[in-house]
Amino acid sequence: MSYRTASATLALALAACLPMGAQAAGSGLPMKVGGLWCGVGLLHEFRLEMAQHFNQLEARLVRKNRVRQITGRIEGSTVVTDPQRNHTLELQALDNELRVTAGTGPLALLKGQAFTRATADSCTR
Repeated sequence: MSYRTASATLALALAACLPMGAQAAGSGLPMKVGGLWCGVGLLHEFRLEMAQHFNQLEARLVRKNRVRQITGRIEGSTVVTDPQRNHTLELQALDNELRVTAGTGPLALLKGQAFTRATADSCTR
């Protein structure tokens, strides 16, 4: 599968299924994941805007002019989305990276893909 085909497949999977400073490990407190995250690699066209309220999450997954609302929870350093069209996504936060570790349905194709914390107010490079 070519890079372009894989990128298009992942973008379609996300679009179809999502209406999509750290705490010490093992502390029982949710990791701080609020803020802007920028997709890398195959997700380079996506940005994830996350608002965190302790262990609850409200987010917007944005690609071009399409916005998908996401809700979920943070369990330690793991972000678990609420079912969006009966599919969930799980991400692992580590320092300035948010890596997809699991997904159901078409979102399973995203496993291994990542977002990085924005260093500015946008994801432009």
